[in-house]
Amino acid sequence: MGVTRLKRKEAKNRSKSSLRVKTIKRLKEYVKIASPYKGESGIILEDK
Repeated sequence: MGVTRLKRKEAKNRSKSSLRVKTIKRLKEYVKIASPYKGESGIILEDK
């Protein structure tokens, strides 16, 4: 019995969805760090 068009399509979709899941998991691993300069504006002068 040969492989039907629907089975080929199903296999293709399965491989694409697994790639999407891997990408999402990889992107969730990144840790977002808040900028230490957030909230400060203008020129920052050093105190003497």
